[in-house]
Amino acid sequence: MIRAADMATVLAGAALLGAMMASAPDYNSVFQPFPAHAAPGEAADGRLFDARFLGGRLARQVAFERYGTPIIRDSAALFLIADFEVSHVTASTRIAATWRGASGRDYAATGRVEGAPGGLEARWFQPGLTDRAFAVFELPADEVPGGRLVLTAPGVTILDSALHLPAPPLPGPQPLARIAP
Repeated sequence: MIRAADMATVLAGAALLGAMMASAPDYNSVFQPFPAHAAPGEAADGRLFDARFLGGRLARQVAFERYGTPIIRDSAALFLIADFEVSHVTASTRIAATWRGASGRDYAATGRVEGAPGGLEARWFQPGLTDRAFAVFELPADEVPGGRLVLTAPGVTILDSALHLPAPPLPGPQPLARIAP
């Protein structure tokens, strides 16, 4: 009788351990920022800042001036210029932007428009100020509809927030979009 009780205890422990292993999150999902989702046109609330997707433009080419020199960039894909507003900043911070396409793939902001006036790469957002910025992405055309803008603090974002902002309806691509302050 004691042997059956011991065997039942071992089997119950093994079943409990198996259930715990099956329900435990994997490493990649444990060390991710906390997502904060917003409805289209609404602001998402994060730990360091809030943000709202204002709109965007699609283009085959982008043009801007860097230190007085006109620059035109073209792409085999589409340029998406995503405009957003940042508010309720709690500490002086920078922001990193990613586009999560309809397929679930993430696209980093392109470095090909570095130095464009008002670009995100050199911006600091300050407490108490509401500010606007934009990020430029090079995307396949099928990744734009159903995609969303993801804003985080740059660097390690463990136990921080990631603001997921769905894209409002965007107009069709234009041949050339000018980026100006």
